[in-house]
Amino acid sequence: MDLKQISDMQLSMDERHGFPVKFDNASDMYAQLTRDLVGLFGEIGEFANIVKKVNIKLDRPQDYVFDLDSAKDNLSEELIDSLIYIIRIAAMLGIDLESEVVKKIRFNESRYAQLRKQ
Repeated sequence: MDLKQISDMQLSMDERHGFPVKFDNASDMYAQLTRDLVGLFGEIGEFANIVKKVNIKLDRPQDYVFDLDSAKDNLSEELIDSLIYIIRIAAMLGIDLESEVVKKIRFNESRYAQLRKQ
């Protein structure tokens, strides 16, 4: 499954559940964009909090209780939640994530060519 198919699947599910990504006016769109942006930052914050807890556990294993084995699953969940918000935001703004990601990777390949390892 490619990114376009994943995006379409998410947006279809959003529509079935009443989470809008298409709007009649800019005011409504920007209000939803604001809500989704706050949601995205919340998910990124949850991801960062898990990373913080892993670092505490690594630095002071005797002083902090955190299951390092479950960190990957938790990080994965928060990262995917973040991606879902990014898919929604891109749809609201009419951004084709798949083509824009490919374009950016190609740009970065050139931009960072001097850092390439042989």
